[in-house]
Amino acid sequence: MHHSLDIPVGEITLRGRLYLPEDATGPVPVVIAHEGIGSVAEIGFPYAHLFTDAGLGVAFYDHRGLGHSDGEPRQQIDPWQFARDMRHVITHLSLRDDVDPARIAVWGFSLGGMVGMFAAATDTRPAAVVSVVPPVSGWSARKLFPPAELAGLDAAIVADRLGQSRGEPPVVLQTSGHRTPDGPPVMFTDPEGLEFLKRFDGVSSWRNELTLSSLDHVFEMEVTAYAERITAPVLMVLADGDTVAPVEDAREMFKRITAPKELVEYPGQHYGILVDHFEEIVSRTTSWLAKTLV
Repeated sequence: MHHSLDIPVGEITLRGRLYLPEDATGPVPVVIAHEGIGSVAEIGFPYAHLFTDAGLGVAFYDHRGLGHSDGEPRQQIDPWQFARDMRHVITHLSLRDDVDPARIAVWGFSLGGMVGMFAAATDTRPAAVVSVVPPVSGWSARKLFPPAELAGLDAAIVADRLGQSRGEPPVVLQTSGHRTPDGPPVMFTDPEGLEFLKRFDGVSSWRNELTLSSLDHVFEMEVTAYAERITAPVLMVLADGDTVAPVEDAREMFKRITAPKELVEYPGQHYGILVDHFEEIVSRTTSWLAKTLV
């Protein structure tokens, strides 16, 4: 069974769903779950049962500016702001009679894994953290672009700031797809990423675009600097050949985490392990959460 979530955060409302186990008779542990960059809550609904079958509630909600949530500009990724919003979501859930406030966990992959760890590092309330193939370094993310392309990107970001100050709309990128000479810039073109995004077909609330300034915000993040501040148990799941969210960075952050921790690595690339092992990873991590949140 599920309940609609309307979460007030200042002047905006974040929207999503809370799924609870069918046999729940009292307050239950709840996991706040997020997918990758630009994803929306609706994409998670079909696998809510993998959480509830393990005796866990699961909350999916759209980040501000995405999906059904309020917020302008639309399609803007801001991990700092998303993590601050998540702390409001924790508060909102903790006030519900059907949620155990001492057993709220965060779960996410890719950007969702980054945001969850940052929220857990700045808030002591999360009782457990699952982070799957997380990008943890904005500086490292810059190195994914060739020097000439990066210089052009930096110039475009500055030009976009100037344009928005004059009242122009934000410059928009395509999130994933094939680059064409006359088309918009595209962030991700790898075949495994395109295969993974087929899961989004028919999801009306998802849009295959991001603001250019989203990259500026991602470049700001250095989650590893907060590793020692995480107090909750952590399960990190990595792809041993990951270059989208460089695996060496995530391993370094894992080393620096002083809380109880476990590391699992799958062979393959960032999106590859999600294409090949998605349900297995979700089931494996929910089993770990069920044991950790007892």
